[in-house]
Amino acid sequence: MSFVKVKDRGEVLTLQFSELRNYHGKLALMAIGVGFRAVQAALAELYGEEAPERSTLSVISGHAGPGFRDAFEYTTRAVSRGAYTVDVHYPVAQYDPHRPQSYAYVISDSQGASVEVALKADFLPAVFYDYLKKGREGTMTEEDTAANEQLKASLCEKALLLPQSELLEVKRLS
Repeated sequence: MSFVKVKDRGEVLTLQFSELRNYHGKLALMAIGVGFRAVQAALAELYGEEAPERSTLSVISGHAGPGFRDAFEYTTRAVSRGAYTVDVHYPVAQYDPHRPQSYAYVISDSQGASVEVALKADFLPAVFYDYLKKGREGTMTEEDTAANEQLKASLCEKALLLPQSELLEVKRLS
């Protein structure tokens, strides 16, 4: 299932992952794959088959990267509406050994319903975090860059194909 259904001013929109891919580009493929699946999981937990009005949704992202931001913006418009917050110190799914960065996301609605969606600990290999660190330090070689691009693409594909239960932990908060 590579789509998310939301309402925009009452009109039901079916948002395809391929459209998010075109919107984002290829900078953070793993993140758009995981972010899209996180939104799917959150909306299924909160609304079942119903499409929520996206203007009622807010997002707390434990990850500050552009891929997660774009996945949440594309599906909920939370960023442009000022309903998007980044908290890299969010205490769940802190897997990066080199810096504070959470792979957990809280999606809430204006009625007080809320769900936490966290990436499972074993999804990202250790080398993924090493590439992030090298990228921040400016020490990536051409070989590192090529391997990292391939890794991000394969992780995106894997995120889209895995059963939700093998990719994400979903916890209803309210």
